Amino acid sequence: MILMIKKFYFLKSYLKKLLLFLFVYIFFVNSSNAAFKYKLNQKISGEFNITSRISIPLPKGEWKVIYRSGEHIFRGIHSYQVSLAQVSNNNVIKLFEIGKIEGLSAIMGYMTPIIVNSVFKPKRNGCVKRKYYTLLKYYKSSGITHNCVSIKHVDANFELFENDDPNINLGYLINWGEENNFNYSDVYLGYEVSIYIPRIADRYLSLNYFESPKNFDNYVPIFSSEAQSEFHPQNINNHKQAKRVMNKWIEYIVNYHDKVENGLKIKGKYKVKFDEEVSNKTKKGENNSELVEMLEKLNELYKLNVLTKEEFIKAKEKLINQYN
Repeated sequence: MILMIKKFYFLKSYLKKLLLFLFVYIFFVNSSNAAFKYKLNQKISGEFNITSRISIPLPKGEWKVIYRSGEHIFRGIHSYQVSLAQVSNNNVIKLFEIGKIEGLSAIMGYMTPIIVNSVFKPKRNGCVKRKYYTLLKYYKSSGITHNCVSIKHVDANFELFENDDPNINLGYLINWGEENNFNYSDVYLGYEVSIYIPRIADRYLSLNYFESPKNFDNYVPIFSSEAQSEFHPQNINNHKQAKRVMNKWIEYIVNYHDKVENGLKIKGKYKVKFDEEVSNKTKKGENNSELVEMLEKLNELYKLNVLTKEEFIKAKEKLINQYN
């Protein structure tokens, strides 16, 4: 299905290789010792506790823990991961994954190039402008401090079954789906986050949220592949409904990320600046789509002689004034 937490896996993989190369003693602990205090199959709603004092809001609905892991990598460096899902009529409608690595400052001299390569110079995805990204916004200092958000569509079949990246492990998603006879959507709307702000917390955090277009706005995708998808930036202007759905998703995510930042105590310059241009463009795009639909319906009523010419003109002017 989904790429889920690629940056997290990539970073953790690099970290392990580095420590092995340095002949540092690495040992793994059972996932039952993970700092995320959630049990497999536990149901969660409302918020997710990053620590005992820090939490982020969860998108609405009741979530179920489908995967969890925890590793003590080296001297106070720990990595944790929890994956959540929502299912309706055997269809996986939402996926949410949280990953964190704590204590990186202990080996910061070695971590800088690793974070740069895994977050800002990966072969695919990451905090890098991509043709298939609908929106990429981030704060980045001259070092590795960053708060990065990407919004896009995701080709689930490719990510699950065709992606050959050795740093990515999505086997648990495939197994979970097959064991429960669950179906994945061909395409998901995606929100991916990478955050590392040492001045606020010595914690690398990765968040990934995916929702099917049908569940989000009752839209069934026409195409399934990443490049052909009507949600792809190069195609979306030819698909009015898809554009309306994506604009709505952007608006939702912009508001949601602000709540995530508040939960993580991220303030001031470290917050992602979704400028007014993004907000206005989203609202304008959605309003224009709605206006076109309303005018088309109005025109149909006029053609059916339900409205007189005078009534049609007045109604048309009223609609245009209302949406401008």
